[in-house]
Amino acid sequence: MAFIETLLLLVLLLFIIIVVGTPVAFAIGFVAVTGIYFLLPPSHFIQIGNVVYSEGTNINQLIVPLFLLMAEFLAQGGIASDLFTVLSKWLKKIKSGLGVGAILACTIFAALCGSSPATAAAVGRISIKEMVKRNWNENFAIGLVAAGGTIGIMIPPSIPLAIFGIITETSIVKLFMAGILPGLLNSFLLIVFILIRAKLNPKLVGAGTENAGHQDESPPVDLDKFKLAELKKDLLLMLPPIALIVLILSVLYLGIATPTEMAGVGVIGALIIIAINKKINSGVLVDVFKSTARSSSMVMFLLFGGMSLSYLVSYLGISQELAGFMTATIANKWLIIMIVYAIWFILGMIIDPMSMIILTIPFIFSTLVAYGFDPIWIGIVSTLCIEIAMITPPVGMNLFILTSVTGTPMKEVSKGTIPFVMVLIISLILLTIFPQIALYLPSRM
Repeated sequence: MAFIETLLLLVLLLFIIIVVGTPVAFAIGFVAVTGIYFLLPPSHFIQIGNVVYSEGTNINQLIVPLFLLMAEFLAQGGIASDLFTVLSKWLKKIKSGLGVGAILACTIFAALCGSSPATAAAVGRISIKEMVKRNWNENFAIGLVAAGGTIGIMIPPSIPLAIFGIITETSIVKLFMAGILPGLLNSFLLIVFILIRAKLNPKLVGAGTENAGHQDESPPVDLDKFKLAELKKDLLLMLPPIALIVLILSVLYLGIATPTEMAGVGVIGALIIIAINKKINSGVLVDVFKSTARSSSMVMFLLFGGMSLSYLVSYLGISQELAGFMTATIANKWLIIMIVYAIWFILGMIIDPMSMIILTIPFIFSTLVAYGFDPIWIGIVSTLCIEIAMITPPVGMNLFILTSVTGTPMKEVSKGTIPFVMVLIISLILLTIFPQIALYLPSRM
C-alpha cells in the first residue's frame, strides 16, 4: 500500500502549491521535480530532461501551435461574424433563428478553430449584441453562446484532444474523427433546447415585449432583403471556410497526411481566406502572432509539466498499482467512471479545464483502460467534461471571456449558463450509455 501513501503525498503537495497561487503548469512541474529528487536516483533528472527536450523538439508537437495560429487568423479575420450574419439571415423565418444561427456558427467555426474560448469570443462579439438589441433575455443569449463555444474543443481540430493524444500516446487522427459525431450531437441538443425554451417562454427571445415586432425573425444589422445577388455573396463568404473544413477532415480520415501536416495546410488556408476577404493587415498579423505565442507557450509548459509528472508516476508504478487496486476493490466499471466524472466536475470548478485533464490523466488513464474503457472514448468524454467545466462557475473560462466581451457581471453570466450545463450533461450521459457515438467513425478507418 506504499503507493497510496506516495500518491496522497504527491496530490497533497500539488494541492498546496496550486492553492498558494502558483500557475498550474509550474505547479505540476514542481511536484514532478520534487518527486524525482526525493524518490528516484539523481540520474533520472538527466532522463526527464531528455524526455522533455525530445518531445519539445519533436516536429509532431507543432500541431498545437499551428492549430492555434489557424484559429487566431480566423478569429481576427472576422470569419465567425460572417458565418453568424449569413446563417441568421437564412434562418430569419425560424423562431429564435438568431440563437440557432449562433449555435450553427459556433459549430462551423469550431471545425476551423479547435479552441473553446476563441469560438465563444468570436461568435459572441456580434451575436449577443444582435440578440439583446432584439429584446432577447441577455442571460439566455450569453448562456447559449457560452455553451455553443464549447463545441470548439470537440469537433476537430481540437487542441485538448491533440494534447490528450500526445500525453497518452493515443492516435490523434482517431481522436479527431471520434470528436465529430459527439460535437454534432452537442450542437443538435443545444438547438433543440433553445427551440423548446423559446416555445415555453417566448419572452426569452423577445416575443411579446414592447417594440418587439419581428426582431426574433429579423436579420442582423446591415442585412437587406434576401435576393439572389445576396445569396451569391453569402455563398462566397460561406464556401471557403466550409471547403477548408472538408479538406482537413477528408485528408485526415483518408490518411493522406498527418495531423501536423494538415495543421500547416490549415494555417495557409486560413490566411488565404482572410486575405481574399481583405481582412488582413500588419496590425492583424502582429496581434495573431503575439496571441499564438502566448497561447502556445502556456500549452507547451502544461505539456512539459504533464510529461514530467507522467514519467514520475509511471516509473514509480503508481498508475499501474492504482489500476490493480481499483479493479480489485471495485468491480463495477460504471461506478468508477461516475467517480472520475465527479472528480473532473469538482476540479473544473477550481482550476482551468486544460490543466484539469493534464493533471489527472497520468493517474487515472491506466485505471480506466484496465476497466475496459476504450482510450479514444476516454479522450472524448474527458473533453466533454472540459466543455462542461468551461461554462461552470466560478472559473469557467468561457464565462470570463463573455464577461469581457459583453461587460455583463460574472454573476449574471453564470445564471445564463447553468441550464446549458444540464444540456451538456445529457450529452455526456448519452455518450456514456452509447459509446459507439464516439467510436463509430474511428472504427471505420
